[in-house]
Amino acid sequence: DDQEMDELAFSLSVHHVLFIGVTKGGEDLLIELTVEGFDLICGRNVDYVALKQGWSGYSRGVIICCEVPETLATKVAANESWGTERRGSTEETGSENQVECVDFRSRYFEPKVGVNEDPVSGWPHCALGPYFGLRRGKQRLLGVQESERTGLVECILKEEEQKVCIIGSTVTTVSGKLQMNA
Repeated sequence: DDQEMDELAFSLSVHHVLFIGVTKGGEDLLIELTVEGFDLICGRNVDYVALKQGWSGYSRGVIICCEVPETLATKVAANESWGTERRGSTEETGSENQVECVDFRSRYFEPKVGVNEDPVSGWPHCALGPYFGLRRGKQRLLGVQESERTGLVECILKEEEQKVCIIGSTVTTVSGKLQMNA
């Protein structure tokens, strides 16, 4: 059954799961875990075959996430691999150097489209920004996608335009030219 397949894919118990839903359009399955549950999947291998053969109610990928509690946010920001220092004018930030805290952590799997785990992807953050922004009452959030490469993505919510702007560093993995014949 679906529950057994999901437990096989991530080796988690149901008590680690806080929310399960699909993104708008049914493209991705969104699973919010407890911090403990998220830490467990970061320390274990994921069974991509079980994940690919799991529930068929989504067409592309699986977003796994957890909210970073405000009490842990300060500790997370102090970690050099997660915290970011943003420079700006005192009018913009209120100080010359501002350390921002991580609001959520995530991983993104796409075995249905041939990508076991996306190292750092903008798309999940376009879904996670509004998801956690509403809960935290924030228009700017910082997420860390934990993978072999790990990366920070800042999400800026533009409610009037119904858009999410994302900011982060990129790594070129492929480059080329596309030629189209008319």
